[in-house]
Amino acid sequence: MDTRYDTAGLAAPDRSRHWEAAVGNTYFSLQLQFQDAARFEGSLRSWRLGALSLSRLASSPLCYRRLKTHLRDCNDEQYLVTVPRQSGIRFAQAGRETLCQPGAFLLEHGHSPYEFSYAQDNALSVLKVPGALLRGRLRTPDRYCALSFDASSGAGWLFASYVELVGQQLGQQLDGGDGPARELAAQQLVDLLVCSVQADARVLSSSDSAVRAAHLCRIEDYARRHLGDRDLTPERTAQACGISTRYLHALYRDAGQTFVQWLHEQRLGRAEQALRGAPVSVASVAHQWGFADQSHFSRLFKRRYGHTPGQARRRMD
Repeated sequence: MDTRYDTAGLAAPDRSRHWEAAVGNTYFSLQLQFQDAARFEGSLRSWRLGALSLSRLASSPLCYRRLKTHLRDCNDEQYLVTVPRQSGIRFAQAGRETLCQPGAFLLEHGHSPYEFSYAQDNALSVLKVPGALLRGRLRTPDRYCALSFDASSGAGWLFASYVELVGQQLGQQLDGGDGPARELAAQQLVDLLVCSVQADARVLSSSDSAVRAAHLCRIEDYARRHLGDRDLTPERTAQACGISTRYLHALYRDAGQTFVQWLHEQRLGRAEQALRGAPVSVASVAHQWGFADQSHFSRLFKRRYGHTPGQARRRMD
């Protein structure tokens, strides 16, 4: 659902309440501290992109706080990716603090307290990503939070530019737009986000497990590029990444799952997207994403999503 909020035309005492409701409905509950509530001005537009949402807001100076009390009744884990377009943002979470200027972007974890503020008028683009979706593409995404990522070159520039382009295109749509096109845009945005943050050198040196994290990134990058290969085995993957099969299994054991379990999660996620897209048979989707046995695919799919691939396909008919 696409939404729009604006304080223009509201009486001064009503503006802060209107903006607090707009922010809560678009993102999640936050405590707001206004620099000048009587003169506050703000506008916000939000668009659905499949499981994601993209918003563009402009407002007077403000401080947003995510408090522990906000987390008590919060079940759905969400991440926000913010791209400032006008002035800098100060952000603090989990013992880290950063200043994110235009030409950069930052990641925020909605399941952990934080403080987010800007002391000058600002314009922001914000991508809201479900935690389950991001964790399926990015191992331990919490370690990427409260870091300012470069958006002036490379993958970071592509990501921020595409966020801007998608926002501009959505802003010109009057009828809610094309669902499949929005699904595709969402997938591309997540792909670019993952590429951007994984390319940052600080990520690989942010903890004592840097070497293991680097190996996992390489393993999962290789596996994602070969998800459709039915002969993608732990042995082949380990050899391609220059490590032993035993070490590969140890890496995943420490992460609380097996490589095969992780591989099934990735394949099932891509298969579920395919079944929600163009009309295709269950057999072809299973084959496309590396499942040699359709009945095995169907059992795994039902265990993961609570319904069969055929039922998922019929929902789109």
